[in-house]
Amino acid sequence: IIKQVYKRDTITYSKIDTLSSNVKGQTIICNVNSKLSFETKIKDTLLIEPVVYTMPNKIIAISDIEGEFEVLYKFLLNNKVIDEKFNWTFGNGHLVLNGDFFDRGLHVTECLWLIYDLEQKAKLNGGKVHFILGNHEIMNMNGDIGYVANKYIENTFLIKENYKNWYTTKTELGRWLQTKNIMEKIGEYLFVHGGISMELSDLNLSIVEINNLARPYYFKKKEINELQKEYILFDSETSPFWYRGIAKEVLSKKEIEMMLNKFNVTKMIIGHTITEKVEYLYSERVIKIDTKHSEGISEGLLVENNKEYRINIDGKKFRIE
Repeated sequence: IIKQVYKRDTITYSKIDTLSSNVKGQTIICNVNSKLSFETKIKDTLLIEPVVYTMPNKIIAISDIEGEFEVLYKFLLNNKVIDEKFNWTFGNGHLVLNGDFFDRGLHVTECLWLIYDLEQKAKLNGGKVHFILGNHEIMNMNGDIGYVANKYIENTFLIKENYKNWYTTKTELGRWLQTKNIMEKIGEYLFVHGGISMELSDLNLSIVEINNLARPYYFKKKEINELQKEYILFDSETSPFWYRGIAKEVLSKKEIEMMLNKFNVTKMIIGHTITEKVEYLYSERVIKIDTKHSEGISEGLLVENNKEYRINIDGKKFRIE
C-alpha cells in the first residue's frame, strides 16, 4: 500500500494505492513542492550496512538537517554531490549523513526518500552514502513524536495511518532504517551522531559489537533493562546518539586520545550539538559539524587529499579552525 499526501494551491489531499504485484523495483515519485520532485525505485533487498570502510578519495559529511529538504538539496547541489535532476555526480566519493534528519522540519519524509534514492545511485557510480542514526531517528522508530512537525500529525488523518506506524518493521522506510548503524569507521575517522561517553568506552566493545548490540532494540528501547550493556547505548546521558560531553569539552584530552586509540581511529566526527561553523575540538582530534540549517547557516565537512575543510551551502571551501 502506497500512501501519499499532495498539496495543490491551498488544498491538501491524499492518494492511497494498493499494488497487487511485487513492490520491489516499483518506481515511486516523491513530490517535494511545485518545483522539486524526483523518482526512486523500491530496493530489491535491504541489507545491514557494513561498519568499517577503507578511506575513499573524498568524504563529504553533514549532520542534523531535521527535515530541511531544500537546504539539503542546495548543499548537495552546490558541493557537486548531485545535479539539478538528483543524479549522483560525486563519483566514488562517500557522503556521510551524521544523524538527525527527522523532526522539526516540514520535509522529513522527502529527505529520507532522497537518501534512499542516492544510496542506489552512488553505488552504481562506485560511491557510497552512509546514513548514521541519531537520537531523532531512534525516537521516531520508538513512537516518540515530541518533536514531530504538526504537518505530519495532520497528515495522519489524511492517510488514515497513525504516525507511530510510519517507521516500523512493517514499512519500507522502517525496515530500511533498521539496516543503518549508530557509528561507523571510514578510514581513520569515526562518525557518530552525539559522541562516545566514558561509560560506553569502558565497555571495551568494538564498533561492530556496539552496532550489533544496539540494532535489536532500534524499535524496542523500552524493553532494555538498566543493568544491561544496551542501556548505556540508549540512555540519554551515555548513548552515542545522545551524549554531549565531547561537544561541550567535558572530557580531558587524554581521555579522548585513549578513546580514539580504542577504536583505532585518529579523529571523531560528531553532530547533535549546535556550532556556529564546523570546528575542531581537542587539538583537531574531534570535528563538530552540526550547524544552524534552519537559519540558513549550513556547513559540512570535506575530506580530500588527507586534508579537512569546512564547506558551506554555496559550495565554498574554508580552513577549519
